[in-house]
Amino acid sequence: DFFTLEEFNKFINVADNTVYKILFDVLFFTGIRIGEALALTFEDFNNDYLTINKTISKEFYNGKRAVTLPKTKKSIRTILIDSKLSEEINALHEYYNKTFKCVNQNFYIFGGIKPLSNTTVERYKNKYCDLANVKRIRIHDFRHSHATLLISNNVPISAVTERLGHSNISTTLNVYTHFVKEDEKRVISTLNSLRQLPNV
Repeated sequence: DFFTLEEFNKFINVADNTVYKILFDVLFFTGIRIGEALALTFEDFNNDYLTINKTISKEFYNGKRAVTLPKTKKSIRTILIDSKLSEEINALHEYYNKTFKCVNQNFYIFGGIKPLSNTTVERYKNKYCDLANVKRIRIHDFRHSHATLLISNNVPISAVTERLGHSNISTTLNVYTHFVKEDEKRVISTLNSLRQLPNV
């Protein structure tokens, strides 16, 4: 399942908590996994991109969630971000500065001293879905929403593969095969219209 841009806009417009609002913006507009997002520190943020090189496990060790390497080698990547997202993350840095009085590069972008918890993120997501009167999607579906947004706007599948950190293009094609079928329909529609043109 996924959000269309229209559905996402309804969802994000009811978000009343700055930290969670920006988290959902990052998930929708980058396609990174929730564990990758929660592991981000300000050291991983440059005004133009996010460096994805770690993830947070759902399991706890000695009372803390483990920070580990991402799923695959291909998952270690740099993701370009749009200017609005960059502004939001910079604003979040200022927000933490006021809250904690000092912010270092090891602060988590989503949480500050310690990362947000998955269960709280889930609770806010459901709350905003209900307030916006849009379907409840899974947190992982923000990733699908991002890929769907790109593919439906004719971004090459190879670029989507790199952005998502998939091991190879066939993984992306397998997940988003319904778009490939839609492209095939467009091909036939184009060929049919071209064949109906009078001979010159």
